[in-house]
Amino acid sequence: MNSTKRVFLLLSLSIALGATLAIVALELNAQQAKTQQAIEWLDNPRSLASFSLESAAGEFTNQSLMGHWTIVLFGFLHCPDICPTSLAQLSRLSAALTENSGKHDVTFVFVSVDPGRDSVAELSQYLQYFDTSILGVTGNEVQLKRFANSLGVRFEVSANKEDYSVAHSIKFSIIDPAGLFRGRFSPEFDTSGLARDLIANLE
Repeated sequence: MNSTKRVFLLLSLSIALGATLAIVALELNAQQAKTQQAIEWLDNPRSLASFSLESAAGEFTNQSLMGHWTIVLFGFLHCPDICPTSLAQLSRLSAALTENSGKHDVTFVFVSVDPGRDSVAELSQYLQYFDTSILGVTGNEVQLKRFANSLGVRFEVSANKEDYSVAHSIKFSIIDPAGLFRGRFSPEFDTSGLARDLIANLE
C-alpha cells in the first residue's frame, strides 16, 4: 500500500471514528436531557386549598402532607389499564429511591375519584397488590375537586349511572414537606433517572 492510500485510509477511519463518537455523545446528551426534563418543577411552589378526605387510617387533610415529601396519583379502581400500570410504576419508583439512597422519606398516595364504588377499605386492599406503602384515599366530590384542582388535575364522571366511567388526568404530583405543590411528572419515565432527580431535589 503506497503512502497516499495509507493516508487516505487513516483519514477515512478518523472521520468514521469521529462520527461514531459524535453520535454516541448526542445520544447520551439526549438521554440526559430527557432524564432532567422528566420532572416539571414549578418555579413558584403553590399552596393547596383546604381539603378533607378519608383513608383506612383515618382523616387525610392538608396536615397529613406536612413533614415529608408526597407523590400523589389520581385514578379509580375500575380503571382498566393506565391506573394499574401507573401504580406499578410507583412501586418501582419506591424501590429505586430506596436503592439509590438507602432510604427515603416519600409518601405515595393514590386518590380515587370514584367514591361511589371505591371505599377506603377496598382501596387499601387493592393497593396491597402493588406496594404496601401506597396510601389509598377518597372522599366526596366537592373535597376531591378541591384537592385535584389545587394540583391541576381534572376528572369527570360520565352521565351513565349504571355502568359509568371516569375520565381523569394522568399526572404524578409532587408535594413538599411544607404542603406546597412543587412539581409533576408523566407516567412514561425512566425509573432510575427519575429517582436520581428526585433524590437530588428532595434533600
